[in-house]
Amino acid sequence: MKRLVGGYTQLAHGLPAPLFTRALEAVLLPLLTELNRSENVVFQLALSVPFMEFLEKNHPSVNLLLADLCRNEKLEFLSHAYFQSIPSLLAPKDRAYQIEQTTTYMRKRYQTRSRTLFCPHQIFSPAYIGSMNLCFLDTLMVSAHDPCIEKTYFDEPVIMQELGKRGIILPIDDVVSRSVEAFSRKAIPFSKLHSAVRQVVESDRRFVLALLNFDQLSTGGITPEETGQLFSALVQKGSSSTEEIEGQELPLKRGYLPMGWYGHDIKRKGLCCFNELLVQDETLYYLQGRYMTTSEYARSYKKDRDVKRRLEQLISRASVGSIYIGDAYDTFLYSQVRKLYWRSIHEIDSILASLKDFSYPNVSDYDHDGLDEHLVISKFLSCVIDSKGGALSELTYLPSLHNYGDSFNPLPIYGTTDHLLHPPKPGVKQRIFTDLFFDENYVVDEYDKRDKENVLNLEERVYGLEVYDRRSTEYVLRTVCDQGPFEGGELGVIKHYKIRQNTVLLDITLTNNGEEELLFRYGTELVLALSPPKEAVSVILMDNRKSVMKEEKEFSSAQVKSLKIYDEPNHTQLTLVSDTRFSLVKEDCTIAEAHGEQRHYQHTTLLCAYEIALAPARERKITLGLRIERK
Repeated sequence: MKRLVGGYTQLAHGLPAPLFTRALEAVLLPLLTELNRSENVVFQLALSVPFMEFLEKNHPSVNLLLADLCRNEKLEFLSHAYFQSIPSLLAPKDRAYQIEQTTTYMRKRYQTRSRTLFCPHQIFSPAYIGSMNLCFLDTLMVSAHDPCIEKTYFDEPVIMQELGKRGIILPIDDVVSRSVEAFSRKAIPFSKLHSAVRQVVESDRRFVLALLNFDQLSTGGITPEETGQLFSALVQKGSSSTEEIEGQELPLKRGYLPMGWYGHDIKRKGLCCFNELLVQDETLYYLQGRYMTTSEYARSYKKDRDVKRRLEQLISRASVGSIYIGDAYDTFLYSQVRKLYWRSIHEIDSILASLKDFSYPNVSDYDHDGLDEHLVISKFLSCVIDSKGGALSELTYLPSLHNYGDSFNPLPIYGTTDHLLHPPKPGVKQRIFTDLFFDENYVVDEYDKRDKENVLNLEERVYGLEVYDRRSTEYVLRTVCDQGPFEGGELGVIKHYKIRQNTVLLDITLTNNGEEELLFRYGTELVLALSPPKEAVSVILMDNRKSVMKEEKEFSSAQVKSLKIYDEPNHTQLTLVSDTRFSLVKEDCTIAEAHGEQRHYQHTTLLCAYEIALAPARERKITLGLRIERK
């Protein structure tokens, strides 16, 4: 019988340091200590590059222990994509490059070269076989159990061939993986997890690969003592090296693992493949499309070698896969994780737009919905104007490279917004300056834009868009409303955006095209993704040289003309000014974990509501200005 044991962590850049410390102290260090004392044991280990960097910077002694265990042939490292990218979303060249980057990183620090590829997030594609051959890797570890159809394709190693390339697939034991996942949800106690691992190791099967998810063990609350017990159960009958797999004792059969999303690492109830997640979540689809489009433009530049090298580095950084993944830590709910992605994207934009020998296209379909988005770059701002919603999909302050349009509202399986008074629609991308219409007697302080009966929400309406000037800094968007408060009538909406150095000016014109008077309330909603506050985002209401500080997470105020928000971590100040007084509704949007108590800040919603009365053929103009500047 061949027994392989090991573990892995997929901690990403942008996650809080205590999570790294917890995984080290509660899981990894006790395992390494026991491994150092053991004999005839080989442990398979996959550490994310951010975690290895964390060890190198803060715990060099642990790195020395890892190198010593490798030297004594007790530890085998598993390679993977350097930026934790999802390999199926990468071009073959990029996929092989990132795998080789990780292999080189480990070889320089631990004096060992990996021969095995670990499949991050259990997202598999047959194309990985070709990448393995390019990187001189012999084996690949991935779960062969598809929880969507409850099918295990094989439970022993197989030789898989794809387009003339050959590789050995080592299936991760599903009983162990399922038990660890249940432990992370606190669905089972440690005693049951320990018992399940023991039964698998003591079974009479010809092959067992027991691979532990360190992240799930950490979120389950495992203690160092329990980790030691778990290790003892894993290695009670010894463990083998991957080099011993293809031998006389265990002849390998041919097999094939189709493209799919396997195992239990990721929360994905009802999702059978990764691409289905992108289809259902508009924000994630936009992130992936923005990366693909921007990277294509960047690769088309080939003149200056230094610029090209820098662009290649930024493309690799932007390929990070953790922004799509709802794992044990709900990684994609941390705005700091997405911030690293956006910094790379906007630096690429800035470089390409500043080149005199390159024409950077400003019209692209980033989210592949058949509608073009328009990129506008001024001295200090970068904006993306979208005809869908007639709003801004991105608003980036270039000196800090912070995208204030980076809001996120995941599918219900990943988190809930039930605790909010003004929740957004799950899976719908939130934009800046979206339009809402209410009846004249509607209580705006309690608005819910999911209420289709009482609220006309235009965030998914497609506006007609035209470029207003030759420099492509002004855009006019138009639509007509004849539903909700305007049933039986018709309201024309014209939005004129003017992008200046550090200011977005918006002229809104509402015209009554019907034959009867219209009485209603109009609201424009700004969804601003600020840096996560300690408690709540403070808003300063300004009027006639007087200012009032509001520190509540949710509040409403009447007769507001201007307000100011300080974004302390980015050292910036946002000022919103209107030519007409409005009613303000403000709320900090947080996402509560589906199986936890923690809430993750995503954005701050500001609704500016106006009372409108329009006689036939009359119009009403409103001007808003949003300025971003250094504090």
